Amino acid sequence: MSARSFIIQLQPGIGQALLPDHRKMLPGIQYVVDAETFSKISLGARQNVITVVSVNGDSTTTGSFVPAQSSSGVNLMAAGSGQNFFNYLTLTGPNLSTVSLAGFAAQGFDAGGTAGTGGGIGLPQATLSGSAANQTITGPDGARYTLAYNGTASTISGGWATVWYDENNRYISTASGITYQVRVDGQNTPYVISANTTITGVNGAVTTVGTKQGAFAGVVISTSGIASGSFGWLQITGVCPSVVVASGTAAGSTVAVASGSNAGLTQVPSNTTTSVSSAGIVTGSALANNVIGTTQTAAVSGTNGQYYAVVELRSRRVKQPYVRFLNKN
Repeated sequence: MSARSFIIQLQPGIGQALLPDHRKMLPGIQYVVDAETFSKISLGARQNVITVVSVNGDSTTTGSFVPAQSSSGVNLMAAGSGQNFFNYLTLTGPNLSTVSLAGFAAQGFDAGGTAGTGGGIGLPQATLSGSAANQTITGPDGARYTLAYNGTASTISGGWATVWYDENNRYISTASGITYQVRVDGQNTPYVISANTTITGVNGAVTTVGTKQGAFAGVVISTSGIASGSFGWLQITGVCPSVVVASGTAAGSTVAVASGSNAGLTQVPSNTTTSVSSAGIVTGSALANNVIGTTQTAAVSGTNGQYYAVVELRSRRVKQPYVRFLNKN
């Protein structure tokens, strides 16, 4: 299901707000916003400013449907081998070959990664067994994906929310045992604290100084999960059809990574009042809570006794990343 529109209103105590389409919101009035406008509302505003009253969605015949990803035609341009775009997103394994993506269906593909070196999804074996060179790609429906490496000792299942163990080297983990902390600097700007990691590489231990740890990395796409020591794709923004949520989660809920969960759980944060300690540690904010987005469906029972929902994943940036599109005039 992909939402057509949302009915929203201000939370109690909020005097006014301005929607991305420039409409002014006032207390006690409900507003209908289309899905595109809603996607532009920041995570902080979703947690602390608005409340979703209801979701008007489209139903599909299968719970795993992802718009514009599993069809033929233009999406076959994403792969020279004839596989469609969705096939690539479900690839996992310890030795993924270099993937070549081209065409409109794979817009945003960064062959060299943020460092601007290498080609495709290269495996720099000289240092670490992981460390995916590719950063992100943008799918034909505007959703964004990234390649990551599971350096834990266990499989991370499909639909689980993951966090960065070592963002610099693209290592992911569940939230279990991972320290995640937000502080403010001298100008009161919040930031995620850095950590030092030591990871076993092919030529011995590799220490990374000052990497981000604990922040939301993405949701595992492959239904079979990402095995220990394997690469796999994560969805980081856009409508994700299957995300593990807490039982009883309603449609329109703002959900966050459950701190300490070893099963990829997301849930409604219990504390949404922002406060800063004398040591500069932030609690209660959307960033501190590791908020990831908004549910478009209520939780339904699924595999392994877990509950799943369709979730619209939202970038942490105040403004959404720019996505190119074809001129159809």
